[in-house]
Amino acid sequence: MLVYFSYGRRRYFEEPIRGQVRLFWEFQAVVQGAIRRTLSDGSGAALLQESTLWLSPPGSTHGWSGKPRQPATIVVFHFRYIPEVLAQCLGGGREARISLTGEDCRRLRRLAGQVRSYWDHPAPGMMLCYEHALMELSLLVYESLGRDGHRTGQRVHARVQGALSWFSARMRDNPGLDEVARAIHVSPAHLRRLFHESFQNSPREIFDQLRFQRAMQLLTDTDLPVGEIALACGFEELSSFSRAFKRRFGSSARELRSGARMVPVGHPLEGH
Repeated sequence: MLVYFSYGRRRYFEEPIRGQVRLFWEFQAVVQGAIRRTLSDGSGAALLQESTLWLSPPGSTHGWSGKPRQPATIVVFHFRYIPEVLAQCLGGGREARISLTGEDCRRLRRLAGQVRSYWDHPAPGMMLCYEHALMELSLLVYESLGRDGHRTGQRVHARVQGALSWFSARMRDNPGLDEVARAIHVSPAHLRRLFHESFQNSPREIFDQLRFQRAMQLLTDTDLPVGEIALACGFEELSSFSRAFKRRFGSSARELRSGARMVPVGHPLEGH
């Protein structure tokens, strides 16, 4: 899934990254300072950008430059694939560039710190950590594109979004498909069709994704006991939550938590 990762301070003006073909999906962010994308020969009229995230598809050819004598802190991830819903939003091979808030930059620093811990010292929770990073980055881009009006299928998305919001607010009660469909005034069969159109997946799989996303957030961002997290995510028993979590990610919730607590926010490094 994750095939390349880099995080730290870079002097892109003095040591530019020459244009080359990206074999995989590339997320590159500048969280401090300013950088710019360049063409394959290192030229290009692109302006220097601060607090920016670029998403480039496989086959994209570009390099990176920066300000003279002013290093920038960057975060780079290369993934073999991105979620289908984001790929559809991009319309195939289109590139994306989004502006980051201060909180977005801090969030990416924390994410990079977590990934770097596993990247440097592989451990059982690494695949879970990498999947979490992909979801965080994809959601950041997807939501930004949605604010800019680039989403397609708004009528379908509105129904699906209603179902997702209703389920998320009542996740602790573990509502079934019939309850969700009734709440948004469609039949269960129609709701399944809408989910397949939007996600190419079933409502159950998407609802499970929401459960585990919330579980991961609570595990890494709070001190709640694992049993309380299980209840918050709609599991009546800790044992069923533990089995489902390990079956999905290959490591236990406690392993994830202990690994995440070892990770510092991240200190910039020199070099590539």
